[in-house]
Amino acid sequence: MTARLIALLLASASLPAGEIPSEEARRAFTVERALVTGLVEGVTEFLPVSSTGHLLVSDRLLGVPAEAGVTVAGALDRKGRPVNQKRVSDDYVVIVQFGAILAVLLAYRRRVASLLGGLVRGEAESMRLTTALVVAFLPAAVLGLAAKDFITEHLFSLPVVAAALFTGGALTLWLDRALPSPDPSDDELPRMSWRQAATVGIWQCAAFIPGTSRSLASILGARYAGLSRAAATEFSFLLGLITLSAASAYKAWSLGPALVVVYPAKEALLGIAVAATCAFFAVTWMVGYVSRNGLAPFGWYRMAAGAAILAWHLVQAR
Repeated sequence: MTARLIALLLASASLPAGEIPSEEARRAFTVERALVTGLVEGVTEFLPVSSTGHLLVSDRLLGVPAEAGVTVAGALDRKGRPVNQKRVSDDYVVIVQFGAILAVLLAYRRRVASLLGGLVRGEAESMRLTTALVVAFLPAAVLGLAAKDFITEHLFSLPVVAAALFTGGALTLWLDRALPSPDPSDDELPRMSWRQAATVGIWQCAAFIPGTSRSLASILGARYAGLSRAAATEFSFLLGLITLSAASAYKAWSLGPALVVVYPAKEALLGIAVAATCAFFAVTWMVGYVSRNGLAPFGWYRMAAGAAILAWHLVQAR
């Protein structure tokens, strides 16, 4: 251990200013961080409370290194650019969503299998639902690619998260009362129009502001488009399969060769496994809960959390 530490210190001394050894960066990714990140992601990803906002807070509490001016030695992304500590921290928040994706695939395995089988057989209902999902996904895909750098550089901060949580909570309380709540039919999703799907997609774009919640934005968008609470929640989950898969795969792909340099495999996979387990229980519980109680409890929670995070940030800034 002593020899290893000496070697690490010597390596650090030979590096340019503002650069740390890759081994040190990997050592900063602890089992504790993997467990906490997986737990927070799994519990909050499909609840309308913002997983990204909660993950930023948990990283801050854990003291996860996130310096934009400190790069990792030997970590170059797919475009050959150095990878800094902030990107290492922020990108794993997205990559760990693979666990949430696995949870939805397991919880909705029959719906997904039926949808895929229907597509192969050319069934009209499956074609229509697939079209609705693609239409709802496109606005976020276009805006995400166009504004990804601005979002990462300027919006990932605690004040933004606090403001988005509080504002989203107030909006939730208002809309949950104002929007009509039609009685759920046997299956509303295959009858969705492209206009309803486009409405959900536009609302989902609000989730690029950390603290907003993709789940909340898409559920409120679906409710605004005329879906019942249960159908809106289920459509949000299915849309999440596409949106989260695209975001997580893009982050992993864009890191390229740096992926294995900055993330130790055991810890990174542990976080994904914990996220999958927790998200499965959250998904299977939420549809029934929202159908019975609406979104108001989450609205009150968001407002309280936003106020608490802002107060904490102001105290830390002194």
